[in-house]
Amino acid sequence: MRFLSLCLLLVLFSCKTNFRRVPVNSVSITERQRVYDFGKRIVETCKTRKFIQLSKKEVTESLSTLSLEEMQHACDVLDKRNGKFIDMKLIEIIDDSFGSNTKIYRYKANFERNEFLNEVRIWVKPDGKFAGIIWKEWKDEYIPYK
Repeated sequence: MRFLSLCLLLVLFSCKTNFRRVPVNSVSITERQRVYDFGKRIVETCKTRKFIQLSKKEVTESLSTLSLEEMQHACDVLDKRNGKFIDMKLIEIIDDSFGSNTKIYRYKANFERNEFLNEVRIWVKPDGKFAGIIWKEWKDEYIPYK
């Protein structure tokens, strides 16, 4: 019985995601501004409907294949639920050292209607390329996106 309990305990701890919060001030202002500008530029395309093609110099291969139709659909859902995008505020930076070694920037987004608080989450690889961006309902506690 003890052996089984020990095994279950080991499995429980081995499945835990390994991440840490990075003090916002420890990341350079230039990098924080670059990430903010990227996120704001992407989300503001919902307002202008002038979708931009993402440069392969700026984003990873998987993000550069994001189609204009996919962006349009995401914007339609976001606009219908929240209205137009106003701004976003950096809340925390997560260093995900579990495999991907990516920094995750979490922003609270402000829209015309804020019945649902929204998060804009941006992934940045160690080489500085943007690896992903999503917006979803805000949760105070960081929950890794699967």
